[in-house]
Amino acid sequence: MAGFTDVLGSLLESQLSGNAGEKLKRTLGKADQSGGLEQLLGQMMGASPNGGSGGGLAGMLGQLMGGGRSAGGLAGMLGQLMGGGRAGGGLNTGALEALAGQLLGGGRASSRDLGGGLMALLGSLAMGALSHGGQTPKRVPIGLRAPQTPEEEAELESASQVVLMAMINAAKADGRIDPEEAERIVGQLDKMGADQKVRDFVYREMAGPLDTSQMVKVARGNPELAAQIYAASLLAVEVDTAAENRYLQDLQRALGLPEQVAARIEQTLRA
Repeated sequence: MAGFTDVLGSLLESQLSGNAGEKLKRTLGKADQSGGLEQLLGQMMGASPNGGSGGGLAGMLGQLMGGGRSAGGLAGMLGQLMGGGRAGGGLNTGALEALAGQLLGGGRASSRDLGGGLMALLGSLAMGALSHGGQTPKRVPIGLRAPQTPEEEAELESASQVVLMAMINAAKADGRIDPEEAERIVGQLDKMGADQKVRDFVYREMAGPLDTSQMVKVARGNPELAAQIYAASLLAVEVDTAAENRYLQDLQRALGLPEQVAARIEQTLRA
């Protein structure tokens, strides 16, 4: 049965998530496709598009680290992504490639891969924004690292559920979800055979009042997830009404995200 990560991917694939697909396409399109995944990811994480003296992903992430981080901090986390950390660590390349291929052309992917790609992309945005804001991320965000155990798969599902909650709530920021949009989402859930738990959750979130308390509670003490929630919320709306602006400002404060971190995410997604 399809879970929360599958639903995220399905909504992107069918363009049911408002302008999220177009925003991601614009953001990913900043990268030179000839540079492949390494250049694309490096730009998402805030590094120079030219890659720096080290060349490739390592060089770009070296710029992000500023050359002076200890091995126990951000450098150690990036080492995990590059395969130099704990066994089984490593970048979720398959999901990122699936998402890039789907949005930029030349690829077709499963909903699971697309949802995983979105989580990986949100994770890279979170790490880049936190580092830009002077914060060393405490851990590699789930999704950016490939799940290796049933526990990590469950953690990815849980994070995907929170991201889905964030996108639905953001869509309600100016009053309600459009009835036609809601009907299409329900139809898509039925079509993909979504798990009953997932269906109940989506129905409840769409029908209920705007409420950020649960996702704020889940993100407490987890700045990486907080940044992912904020980025997902930005994806779901065009931020062209006073209500949406007010909602995002309130969410940023409730999540405890520094203004510089939120601004970095906004700058990247509004490219």
